[in-house]
Amino acid sequence: MKKIILGLVVLLAACGQQETKTKKMVVGFGVPDGHFEQRALVDFKKYIEEKTEGSITVELHGGNSIGVDLEVLEQIKIDVAQMNLPSPAVLANLIPEVNLLAIPFLFSSQKMAMDIVNGPWGAKLDPYFEKNGYVNLGFAPFGFRHLSSAKTPIDSLASLKGFKLRTLQNNMHLEVFKALGANPTPMPFSEMFTALQQGVIDGQENPLGNIYSQRLHEALDSITLDGHVFDWVTLVVGKKFYDSLTVEEQQIVQEAANIAIADMSVSLIEDDNVAQIAMEKDGIVFIKPSQEFLSDLKNGSQKVADKFGNQINSELYNNLKKEIAEYK
Repeated sequence: MKKIILGLVVLLAACGQQETKTKKMVVGFGVPDGHFEQRALVDFKKYIEEKTEGSITVELHGGNSIGVDLEVLEQIKIDVAQMNLPSPAVLANLIPEVNLLAIPFLFSSQKMAMDIVNGPWGAKLDPYFEKNGYVNLGFAPFGFRHLSSAKTPIDSLASLKGFKLRTLQNNMHLEVFKALGANPTPMPFSEMFTALQQGVIDGQENPLGNIYSQRLHEALDSITLDGHVFDWVTLVVGKKFYDSLTVEEQQIVQEAANIAIADMSVSLIEDDNVAQIAMEKDGIVFIKPSQEFLSDLKNGSQKVADKFGNQINSELYNNLKKEIAEYK
């Protein structure tokens, strides 16, 4: 009898030890189901759970269901959530150096952006993440941001004058659009559709996939393909969580992040094309800006870009400009 009881105790203890080995990874993000970011995260989850044989379980919470990005980033610090995918413009509230990626008119193509930011230059940002309690798993493309209007089309600096443009809550972006003559109006994403319908704002700026997946085009008339900023999502995990993983688990998480980034790189291009065709069918007018207008936008924002780039980190900024200039 004693042997049976002892056996049960050992078995229960072993089960308990096995349970404690399971680590939960709560991932909070903003996009809805079906968006290319969400689809990539499904693959991320599958890869981790299969490769770790269940030692890490991944919970995906989209649509800001556990909070907007800044809220999730705070949850990560206390290990309530473990991962978030914020844009650099949002993450810059906690890690100012990543705001360099939100500078207008840096990159001329997605390939250039990906090669530079996920290369040696981007690795220089990693210590700033760790200093603030995070680990950077990489930068995934979110697409070029474009101007859009619910009233008159945006095709010149004159059409931007006094234009009430919803922007991100980012001081650099606010100053850039002020310099271009617009009236930038930061507001939560969730309020934007109603604000467009009611005329509180005249327009907004976002990547095509975001405009279409969130059905913002239903409150818009035109989209100007100016591509003023190449946008990203940063795959951020908490350092506390990351340090709790074994070396093998850390490697698997990084591999899963690499797969998600590769998925998003392909899906972004495909989804942007699908979004544009669908929005054209729904009556949205797409405007290809003239070279003169693009030059006006770039020249008009350069002084502000240089001011913020040098304030953020002049060495990193100058290195970034050098890499862009030498890119082939």
